[in-house]
Amino acid sequence: MSTVEVASAHGCANLSFSSPVVTVATLRELAMRLDQLAAESVPRPLVVTSSHPRIYLAGADLAEIAALDPHSCVAYARLGRVAVASLESYPAPTVAAVDGSCTGGGFDLVLACDAIIASPDASFSHPGVKRGLVTGWGGTSGLPPRLGRTAARGALLEGGRLALPGLIEAGVVHAVTEDPVADAYDCASRLAGLHGSRLQVWRWLRHSVDRALLLTLLTRGIIERGFTGSGSW
Repeated sequence: MSTVEVASAHGCANLSFSSPVVTVATLRELAMRLDQLAAESVPRPLVVTSSHPRIYLAGADLAEIAALDPHSCVAYARLGRVAVASLESYPAPTVAAVDGSCTGGGFDLVLACDAIIASPDASFSHPGVKRGLVTGWGGTSGLPPRLGRTAARGALLEGGRLALPGLIEAGVVHAVTEDPVADAYDCASRLAGLHGSRLQVWRWLRHSVDRALLLTLLTRGIIERGFTGSGSW
C-alpha cells in the first residue's frame, strides 16, 4: 500500500502523505517519488501535503526505532537523511502546506522545503528528547540556522511546542493562512520564477545562513536586488 501519493494540480506536483507516521517504507517511497519527479523533462514545483485531518506528520515510527540496534541505527538515520536531502536538492521549488501537528522527523522533512505555509491550527515541535531520542535526520543541524541557536537549543533539549509567531519572525514559516494548501500552490508558482542560481541562493539563505547574517543581507538590500533583477548574483 502506497504511503506517498503523487498528483498534479495548478501546474505543480502534489506529494501527499497518506499516513502521518514516517516509517522506513515511507522514507523509501518518498525518496523514490522525488527521484521520479526530479527526472521529468521539466520538473514541476512541488507542494507537500498530508491527508490526515489532524496530524500533518507525527515523525518516526517508535516501534521501528525500538527495534534498532547499534548497527541498524546508522542505516536508519542515513535513510532519513537521504529523504531530507532529496527534498533539499529537488530541482524545482518545494512548499509544505502544514495543517495540524508536525513533529520530530516530520518537522525535519518540512524544514527541507523552500517554504512552509501553515494553518492557524498547525504546530511544530521536536518532542523526541522527552522519549530519550534525538533526531538523526538532520534537525539538530538544520534547525539552529533557521530558528536561531538559542531558540533551537530550547526546542531540541526541551521538546516544547514552538509558537507560530516566533517561527514566522525567524522565517521558518513563510505565512499562516486559513487555506494553506491553496496558498502553497501560489507560493510554489511564484518561487518557480527564481530560476537557476537565484533558486540556489534562496535555498542557501533558507537552509544555511545564520539568522543574524540573513537580517544583515536584508537590511543592506542585497537579497532584494538579486531577486528583483536590479543586481546580479
